[in-house]
Amino acid sequence: MTIAVNAGVEGQALKEAAQDWGAKTDTSIKIVELPYANLFEKELLDLKSKTGAYDVIMLDDPWFPQFTTGDQLTSLDKMYKAAGLNGPDGDFIKSTLDVCREPWATGTYYALPYVGNSQLFFYRKDLFDKYSLTAPMTWDSVLLAAKKIGAGEKMYGYVMRAAAGNAVVTDFMPLLWAFGADVFSADQKPVVNSPEAVLALKFMLELGEVTPPGYTGYNADEVSAQLLQSTAAMSINWPAWIGPMDDPTKSKIVGKIAFAQVPSEKKKGQAELGAWLVAIPSGSKNSLKAFEFIRWATDSEQMKTAALRGNPPTRSSVFDDATLLKKFRAFPTQKASLMGSKPRPRTSAWNEIENAFGIYLSKANSKTMAPEAALNEANKEITAILNRNK
Repeated sequence: MTIAVNAGVEGQALKEAAQDWGAKTDTSIKIVELPYANLFEKELLDLKSKTGAYDVIMLDDPWFPQFTTGDQLTSLDKMYKAAGLNGPDGDFIKSTLDVCREPWATGTYYALPYVGNSQLFFYRKDLFDKYSLTAPMTWDSVLLAAKKIGAGEKMYGYVMRAAAGNAVVTDFMPLLWAFGADVFSADQKPVVNSPEAVLALKFMLELGEVTPPGYTGYNADEVSAQLLQSTAAMSINWPAWIGPMDDPTKSKIVGKIAFAQVPSEKKKGQAELGAWLVAIPSGSKNSLKAFEFIRWATDSEQMKTAALRGNPPTRSSVFDDATLLKKFRAFPTQKASLMGSKPRPRTSAWNEIENAFGIYLSKANSKTMAPEAALNEANKEITAILNRNK
């Protein structure tokens, strides 16, 4: 059985699980480990050609709508029925199951959720206590705290990423949603130039004034480095960075970071969902074994093992496990974030849309375009992409 995994902590846990399962079932396992961008390209090529190069693939949830076009993935509904089962059990957190279905939340299952990633708000609790500040509930309070701490400590009050493409879109989406905007209207028309979206982008530029000047080239590593080196006080970040914050070999702020929900503004704050899924290509020659494996790898016991290997779970019972709660102090916040998280727009053109949207957001942050002009151009480009993909 051949399994394609992401090169990183998420993939490492699945790789080890596959090796465990191979030994347990006397199955020969081949692991194909690829960096993020290459993983998408290789998997999509195999799905389109139906060569059967992979029996199980690991995929980022925004890829899912594109991967489910053209009968490219195996229907898990049919496999559950053939096995005399009704489908995934209710222990999975709903937001992670919803992105395994096409159409979203209501349709056929084509994957199971393996990694429960959603954004968290990281902040320096020691400095908030020093300046008698409470955990920020709104984006306005984030900006006020950033200015106060930044001035008092001679550090940057906030840090974010605004490199073109995925990086800037990832940090902008929670602002977009909190200010009452979205990428698409209810009838699926692009609306990234709405008045609410313009306000969100203008606020992002205000945050840019209290962020390191190089942020327009930042991705996740640079954001985390600013926190780890105690040169910035707050950021949006992913669960993968929780461990390093408390690692004395990597961090100058051990025990000083606290975790909260993404702040609200006009609407309740929602974290961006970034779940990793496992699925079976329709070209797989070992689909029955593959189905056995993904059910086993996502059961509660194996997910607990994956959590100990560094993966955020997708099951409620694993987040609530007493042993794990002693080890992972952010689990209650992670669970709440995941339960209220929101996925990227469910369109097969999202990768192309995100790249175009991110170019214009980055131009606005670099001050080479005004916010209104950048979003107007982004809206035109997104409309053109949708028309090309009809």
